[in-house]
Amino acid sequence: MEVQYHPLFKRWLTELADGDEEIFGEVMALLVALEQHGRGLHDGTRDESHPIVTARYDLHALRRTPPSQSTPYAIGPPVYRVIYGYCTRHGGTDVAVVLTGGDKTTLGNHWYPPNIAESQTRLEQYTRQHADLTAIVKRGNR
Repeated sequence: MEVQYHPLFKRWLTELADGDEEIFGEVMALLVALEQHGRGLHDGTRDESHPIVTARYDLHALRRTPPSQSTPYAIGPPVYRVIYGYCTRHGGTDVAVVLTGGDKTTLGNHWYPPNIAESQTRLEQYTRQHADLTAIVKRGNR
């Protein structure tokens, strides 16, 4: 699957690379898995990703922990999540756009609401700048 990156996510990823090489490698493994498996990451056979049910758009979160096929040694903090959304390219192919990353260790599930809101804003911004992409709105949220 084609994977594109929001510029602010790229900045976060660069900062992560400068900070902890091991954690950066694990996040990169998740991004490679997204590229290789696309929607197969959340088809019930893998556990690297989960849907974000409260989002307006078709958003999902890659998870560094608990351990998964892509990050088998990720057993403890930090508990990183990487939010991405699906778009449709004019012509019908899906594209994943990676939007936000962060550590939810201290906030737990309270990390999600502000980051979901930010991810949705970034997805809207990204699709305005990339006219060939349309964000996929989840059914019932049109």
